[in-house]
Amino acid sequence: MAPVALFLLHAAAVIGLPYILWSIGGRRWMPLVVVQILVGLLLGPTVLGTLTPEFWSVLFPARVLDSWNGLVWLGVTYFAFATGLHFDVTEFQGRGRAFAITSATTFAVPTAAGCVAGGLLLWLVPGVAGEGTSPWAFALGVGIAVGVTALPVLAAILREMNLQTPWIGNEALGCAAVNDAALWIAIAILLAISAGEHWWQAGLVLCGSIAYGAALWFAVRPMLAAYLVRAGSPVEITERHVVFLSVGVLLSALITENLGLHALVGGFAFGAIIPKGVARQVLDRVEAFLMAVLLPFFFMSTGLKTNFVWASGAGLVFALTTIASLSSKMLAAALPARLQGQSWNRALALGALVSCKGLMELVVLTMLLERGILSPSAFSGMVLMALLTTALARPLAEFFLGRDARESPRR
Repeated sequence: MAPVALFLLHAAAVIGLPYILWSIGGRRWMPLVVVQILVGLLLGPTVLGTLTPEFWSVLFPARVLDSWNGLVWLGVTYFAFATGLHFDVTEFQGRGRAFAITSATTFAVPTAAGCVAGGLLLWLVPGVAGEGTSPWAFALGVGIAVGVTALPVLAAILREMNLQTPWIGNEALGCAAVNDAALWIAIAILLAISAGEHWWQAGLVLCGSIAYGAALWFAVRPMLAAYLVRAGSPVEITERHVVFLSVGVLLSALITENLGLHALVGGFAFGAIIPKGVARQVLDRVEAFLMAVLLPFFFMSTGLKTNFVWASGAGLVFALTTIASLSSKMLAAALPARLQGQSWNRALALGALVSCKGLMELVVLTMLLERGILSPSAFSGMVLMALLTTALARPLAEFFLGRDARESPRR
């Protein structure tokens, strides 16, 4: 089959097949992202490539898969931008000390637990770290990946459960937003420090990153506000504005990539400085196409390029990081919530929700793999961890909330 025809066949399958399967049987239990990655794994070298290697090599030749790369990185760069658009610092104001404690612990405690798990993996699994990386960078990378909570996927789960407004929905979304902010800061610092062979090189990267962040906040943000807000009201977003902002996103991503960070850091940072009165309009313009058409290529390519070789230590990586993630997220959310007077069931339901990894985890893992901090086996095991924790978020939360509803009349 000609490369163009094969690509179009792939595109139809990437966009349509996971959605059809999810609509038939998975909508009630798991986010679409989980189905997309699972389909990618089934069609990839792990399953189809093992069962019928000759057919798989004909169906997915390397030259055609390579043609996905531009779509993949365009999609995830726009996703980082959309995550920045969702992020609003003002949402944290006036939420009180209890929320501050809960939101901070749901990132700090799992990150610390992940660092411990990363150190243990270095001892148990030779070669688990990427070639040339330092032990501390690997341990911190695992810690950051364990500390992730996926804001967009969690928001979708809460909408499906009709929990956007009650205490648990507000608390979960607030924790996820704080986690996202902490994640981007932590990953930027890690990439900056690990970018050079010497500390002075890492210091240059870090200083350049701080300077660029200051330029965005103090120079670019006021200019965007003047362009997008007139007489105190947001302008109506047109194609001209979408083109202008798209150029800004891509240039910001280019700058952070050349600084030694990652393109996605620039995409997120640019989204975060867009005036919030305009952000919803911009999301309405780009989010549907992004989520339905562009991002499936990233999810599917993750599955197609991931070959689970359990003998290489991926199974142990999966087990340790899953235990570290679920236990630390549950405890870090549940204990503060319980101290605030919530029942154990509601507190544990909150812990289950903030355990959701979603797309943010895959983005982080891909960044760490590309920079050589994770080995392919560590990447494989942690992709499976991300799948399991994301798939379990809703059923676990519903289980604990169901118990709370049954037990509350007796209290």
